Amino acid sequence: MARLNELVRNQGGSQVGGMDQLKKGEPKIVSFKNIEKSVARASVEQDAQLILDADQWHAKAEMELAPIVGAVRHAQQFSLDGITQVVHGFVDSLSQCDRLLVKAISVERGGLVISNLLNTAIMSIKIGMGLKYTRDDLLRLGLAAILHDLGMCLLSDDILNKQGPLSPAERNLVKQHPERGAQAIRQLGENAAWVADIVLQEHERVGGQGYPRGLKDAEIHEYAQIIGLADTFEALLHTRPHRKRFLPHEAVRELVVKEKALFSTRILKCLIQQFSV
Repeated sequence: MARLNELVRNQGGSQVGGMDQLKKGEPKIVSFKNIEKSVARASVEQDAQLILDADQWHAKAEMELAPIVGAVRHAQQFSLDGITQVVHGFVDSLSQCDRLLVKAISVERGGLVISNLLNTAIMSIKIGMGLKYTRDDLLRLGLAAILHDLGMCLLSDDILNKQGPLSPAERNLVKQHPERGAQAIRQLGENAAWVADIVLQEHERVGGQGYPRGLKDAEIHEYAQIIGLADTFEALLHTRPHRKRFLPHEAVRELVVKEKALFSTRILKCLIQQFSV
């Protein structure tokens, strides 16, 4: 509104001083078409900047995650400072436009682990917004989500990229990844302990069908329930070695028809509302 008022003033001049400058008998003309064009141009420029900002945060996230994944693989220390800054950027960006969400849904994965971490974090934050989370909760949820599957980087490429079904031994290795990821995060000290707890619970399911502890309902932190649902939805939306990707409406139907018993009804409804819009 301030921008529109300024444009009106600049276009029409003041009714006192402006009229003195007009030739005698000449009518004063205000062209609202010019005002509308200026406002539209400003809106397009703002939208373009929001898209550029989102793309830059996405690129920075990939840059910050790569050394973290490398450090976990080599049992080295790492810092969360850079990735925490990224989560702040994600929350700000998603509050203004859906560019990050579009990338998470439609862009095919690059590196399997890093892409999954990024996409799941974006989707989790979006669900948290639908649940009316405070900014602090969104930041904590986003940080846990962007680290949720760190333990997967400790699996061999043969398992990650296997075309057919996993053997029982391979499935057991996969089921160890929440504990291994949580253990790596606990090495960062007490301040990161809560993140490790969420990471450990992300594959638990409300009916007790999950792992590693078979927790149920309220035993599972709500952050972990959101991340678990976002992670499952993200997996459906992207090609895996053994199957093609689902389209968004197909992925939602898959969740509702086949997997709704695994997730909180409240959170599942929120996902459907957010992603339908």
